[in-house]
This record gives sequence, structure tokens and C-alpha cells, in this order.
Amino acid sequence: MGNSSNRRARTRAIRARMETTGEPYSVASRHVAAEQTAPAAEVSSAAASPSGTTMNDTAGMRDVLLDWVYDQAGSDTMNIVEIMPFAEEYQLDLNAAFTLVHICRDAGMARDDSTFGNPGMRLTPAGLTHVQERRRRRDDPALRAVAARSGLLRWMYRQHIAGVHMPLPDQFASAPEANFEGSPFTEVEIGLAAEYLVKRALIKGPGAFGHTGPVRADITPDGMDCVVDWSANVSAYLRRQEAASSALTYNGPVFHGDVEGVQLAWNNQSVTQNHNPGQQVAPGYEELAWAMADVLRLVPAMDLSFEAQEDVDAASKEILAEIVRDEPRPGPIRRALTVLRTWFTPIAEAGMAGAGVGVSEGAKEAARNAVALMMPF
Repeated sequence: MGNSSNRRARTRAIRARMETTGEPYSVASRHVAAEQTAPAAEVSSAAASPSGTTMNDTAGMRDVLLDWVYDQAGSDTMNIVEIMPFAEEYQLDLNAAFTLVHICRDAGMARDDSTFGNPGMRLTPAGLTHVQERRRRRDDPALRAVAARSGLLRWMYRQHIAGVHMPLPDQFASAPEANFEGSPFTEVEIGLAAEYLVKRALIKGPGAFGHTGPVRADITPDGMDCVVDWSANVSAYLRRQEAASSALTYNGPVFHGDVEGVQLAWNNQSVTQNHNPGQQVAPGYEELAWAMADVLRLVPAMDLSFEAQEDVDAASKEILAEIVRDEPRPGPIRRALTVLRTWFTPIAEAGMAGAGVGVSEGAKEAARNAVALMMPF
């Protein structure tokens, strides 16, 4: 009897709201349900988007709105779009809708075309470009993979702090941050991210036949270091670990480390090698060896992708292996230098599609210096 009375009361409340606001039934029912379970202010300030974005994340909600306006305007900067339908969809009140318009305007992304009581806006060319670039990134599988690994590792660390033993990585899908540029990660993407983190010893856990990645997992000490000390930047953390395992001394110049099992040194009366055999740099190739020492010193600052780092490592090892031969072969050296230039030049110029996006000034400067060092060869 009580349930029946509650349903009738809820129906009356929905109808009353529809008559007052003119909202369709689906929108009015969501508002009534929210009002019955939480204070109105709480619903307005913490309304969540399908991607988990809330008004507490103003930058995230701004991007959601810009994306929505882009579709509503047909990607035309001349079309004015009313914002209240968006606000109703995300359970935002009028003040929140105006606030979002002002945030977009102040960021230079939109023009404020609001009227009294009716927020509206048009995209600026900067806003149009922002949405298009965001959508390009959102559809880039490599960028999505990087974000999935980082997000999953952060989530695993939070489970560890909360005392959750062996959580299911699949449950990451319901976390607010389980999306990239507003697009939720798929089950496949999360599985592949978990599988990669296991292979890199950042998480550990048992798998199962037919299941990608571990069924349950815990974060490892290395994974915790990556989150705490490297802000969960998995690629940067792994590159630093690999670089630390092959130390280089540049005041000889002396190379130490895994260069296909080779140590390199010349004029080394004051240098003690830690293992044998040591191999001298071939006469005439000392300048190239100096240049490679400086190039390798600059590589960590370039924030290369995992694929680029693998190519750079392979090309560097090929050059270093050649210059200790009795008769170095110019062909392999030339080809390896071409590989290095292929990766470094777009970063230095920050102009190739996808290569210059998000490249820091430090990375550009390091790449420019590396390219300059290789120019004579």
C-alpha cells in the first residue's frame, strides 16, 4: 500500500513539474527522482555526465558542453545554441548553465549570446579548433592506450589505499576517470591496459583462459612508485627505469651499459672498466661518438612514445655497435641516423600531425639540440 502511495505521489510531482516548467516527462521524472534523494543544491553542483564529469570539474564539464554545442551548431561558428536543453540533460540549474557559458567565454572558446533567463552561446574559431582537436585525440588508439594504462594504474593505487585486496580491473570501467576526452574506455581497452601493466610488473595477478589481462590484481611497489613519483605517467616511468639500467659517462667520452654487450672508451687512462672486453672507438669516429653521447643525454627530456623509444634505442645501439668495429660500415650508421632524425625532427619542429600536440618547450629544445648534433654526419 505504501509503495502504491509513493508511486502516485511521484507521478503527481512529475506532472506538476511538467506543467510548471514545460519539461518533457523523461526530464521532469529525472528531476523529481533527484529531488527526492538529495538536496536540490547537491544535485545541481554534482550533476554527472555519462563520462563521469561533474560540475566540480569545470574544465571537464566545459569540454562536454563545447562538444555538445559543436554538434548542435553543425560545426558552424555563426549558429547560436541555447544551453538549457544541455543543462536539463545533465541536471544543472539555470545558474550552473550561465556559469558554464561564462567559463567558455572567458576561455576564448565561445561568444556569450545569452538573453535574460536563457543562456546561449556560439563557438569561436578557437572553440571550434579545440573541439576538433579533442575529437582527433579521442579517436587516436595510441593516445587512448596511454590514458587507459595511466588511469587504471591510478585506480589500482586507490584500491590499495582503500584496503581492497585483489580488486577486479574490469571494475575500473565504472570509475569516473575511466574515459579519454569524454569517451569511455571499452572493455577491450581496459583488458589490454591491465595486460600491459602486468607485463611491465606494475600490477600483478592471475589471469584466466579467454580473458585479456588479469582477472584480479594488486599494484606492485614499482606501480606505486610510478603513481606517486611519476604521476602515473607509465611511459615516462619505464623510460627512466630503462635509462637508469644503462648508465652513461659523458666526460670521457665513455659509454657504459647495454649496447649489445659492448663498453666503449678511448683516451681512457683514468677510466676503469667494470667488465671485459672493452672496445675502442674506431679512428675517425670520435666526433660521432661524442655527438651520440650528447644525443642520448637529451633523449629522456623528449617524452617519446613507447614505440619511438624502442626505435631510438635500437638505432642508437646500432650506431654504437658499428663505431667500435675495426672497419665501421657507413650504410648502417647512415640508416640509423635517419631513424633518429625521423623521430626527433617532428618534435623539434612540433609541426607534424600528432607529433607536436602537447609537446613541451623542453622537449622541443632537446630535440632541436639532438638534430643539430647529428647534422654533420
